[in-house]
Amino acid sequence: MWKNFNIFSSIFPTIKKKQTPYLAKTVSVGAQTFQLREVLAKDIKDLLAIEREVYAGELPWTASAFLAELNSATKHLYLLAVDGEKPVGFIGCRLYGSDAHITNVAVLNAYQNKGLGRLLMKEATRFALEHRCNTMSLEVRISNQKAQSLYRKLGFVSTSVKKNYYEELQEDALEMFLYLKEE
Repeated sequence: MWKNFNIFSSIFPTIKKKQTPYLAKTVSVGAQTFQLREVLAKDIKDLLAIEREVYAGELPWTASAFLAELNSATKHLYLLAVDGEKPVGFIGCRLYGSDAHITNVAVLNAYQNKGLGRLLMKEATRFALEHRCNTMSLEVRISNQKAQSLYRKLGFVSTSVKKNYYEELQEDALEMFLYLKEE
């Protein structure tokens, strides 16, 4: 996740290019209804709370990393899924040439295995196709078999192992790609 983040975007101020806004919408996943909307700076504390639960107290991204990403001139999509008033999941996607890189995705434990992660990934895929990307990419912990299973069901394939990618936990990452086709 973090290693693909361009550190210079947080050091040097940039002029944010106008991006087409994501229009908030209500979606149903099974019997549950969620509001999907763009992440705003005021939501960063909620993103950190979701990370803290999903990653057992760890914070893969800091508040400043999220803020830098949201203010980046690079085309990106950060979505928040809300159940009523409660933020329950998010996804980040950043465009690198013809690749849409999933920077992070997390869903609260109580909302996992219900289709919300799949929905967030589908929204990121739609964003990638709208921007004529050829591929989507991501890194996932070698130990995260649940996430790998979801990504494979969505058509992602494993391409390589990145040794010690998650340095703080001394864990390798599996790099995965999805080759996109216009539907």
